[in-house]
Amino acid sequence: MNYHFPVLSTTVLKAFDPQAGQIIFDCTLGHAGHTLEFLRRQATVYALEADPNNLAIALNRIKSHKLTKNFHPILGNFANLKTIFTTEKLPQPDFLFADLGLSLNQQSQSGYGFSFHDDASLDMRLNPKKQSLTAEEIVNTWDRDQLYQIFTKYAQEKLARPLAYEIVKKRQQQPFKNATQLAQVISDYYQKKHYRSRLHPATKIFLALRIAVNHEFENLESLLNHSLTIVKKGGMVGIISFHSGEDRLVKKFILKHKLSSQKYLPDHQECLSNPPSRSAVFRTYLIP
Repeated sequence: MNYHFPVLSTTVLKAFDPQAGQIIFDCTLGHAGHTLEFLRRQATVYALEADPNNLAIALNRIKSHKLTKNFHPILGNFANLKTIFTTEKLPQPDFLFADLGLSLNQQSQSGYGFSFHDDASLDMRLNPKKQSLTAEEIVNTWDRDQLYQIFTKYAQEKLARPLAYEIVKKRQQQPFKNATQLAQVISDYYQKKHYRSRLHPATKIFLALRIAVNHEFENLESLLNHSLTIVKKGGMVGIISFHSGEDRLVKKFILKHKLSSQKYLPDHQECLSNPPSRSAVFRTYLIP
């Protein structure tokens, strides 16, 4: 299997410098790329994953490396971090970590609806058993103003208003059923108006839908707030974000609470070898 390759892995290890016996809580297990490195340092890792498919992939991967002894997987969303720590009676960690990016299979695999080429779905839920709202419902039922609001608030899409109008117009002719249809409508509009984009024209619209479906900003704010009481005093929190909206929330939180912090960016070599790292920002802060 092609596992997702984590960004800033070496940087995270240097910042945390985990020691044998220390406790790390990984809020976003994914394919266990970061957690594997924590376990190799003989740290005890409690790891949370919202996607049941990814949880199974990660567990099998860690088993194959014979590193399950200090590994404790949990199915759940970090929006419920405080409840999870209480119900599971988890110990206070020395480190809390979150990588807010999607894993490789979520980005490209048919059935998730995250890929522009997914002709089977426009879902975008990380855990369909626990979530009801889908991207398909949003684009087919929300009015133009609601679409405009999420396109601007979550993704700063400059063409939010005309694209919202275009989506409503197209759905009146035929409801959107998959990601490919939506991406095509957006691309066609760019082409018709002779607009050019360095990224795929649908990138920001898809980002806004994903954030709305999974309540990503609200969940991140909850994670940040709970970190102050969940992590040991003197412990460290590290967050990898991939777009300005996420990073802005982390930065504002650090400034609001006057926390000692560091900011890390990928170097040129990592950007070349692992292109998704180009937009990554890693911020750490200490718990007073």
